[in-house]
Amino acid sequence: MKINYKSLALFFLFLVFTKVKADNLNLQGKFIPLKDFVILKYELFFKENAKNVFQGGGVFGVAYQDIIYDIKIKNDDSIDISINAIMDKERYRSKRYYPKLRDCNQVRNKIFMNKYGYSFLSQSFNNLVNEESLTKEIKNKILNISSLDNEMKNYLLNKTKIKIKILHPKQEKSLSCSGKLLATELE
Repeated sequence: MKINYKSLALFFLFLVFTKVKADNLNLQGKFIPLKDFVILKYELFFKENAKNVFQGGGVFGVAYQDIIYDIKIKNDDSIDISINAIMDKERYRSKRYYPKLRDCNQVRNKIFMNKYGYSFLSQSFNNLVNEESLTKEIKNKILNISSLDNEMKNYLLNKTKIKIKILHPKQEKSLSCSGKLLATELE
């Protein structure tokens, strides 16, 4: 193998005489607004945990093909979370299952707690997902920001609303529910 010494020398000279931009970049005193950071934390949480909705789908719960979410903070500091859970088109076009209110709650519960919140056989509400457990989980996983004290965390949680749409392949069978994020059951 023949090495081109001229090219190698020019490359090293180029490295020695050029300044790297990263050395001049000063991040001291540059901070992102807290609202943007809270949205980022929610986005990262959803990106990591939305997959929980797909686990057990079809056997223990509704099978979904996609989850689309959007998180916004309004000027009055209220947080709006919007989730579209798209039911598996192939499965539910022929199967006669139509979404129920508990399916809305289960989507929220699976994302935030990785639990259904309903008994397996009877599909009746159990108390595994409640306001206290949701508060603890969100404070520990999303609002674990050092500049937020407990009072501010509670304030943000109380001003957080969620809206979930369960989109059935037959559009007229789709279902929507909403309420406070911490509500034990959405309406």
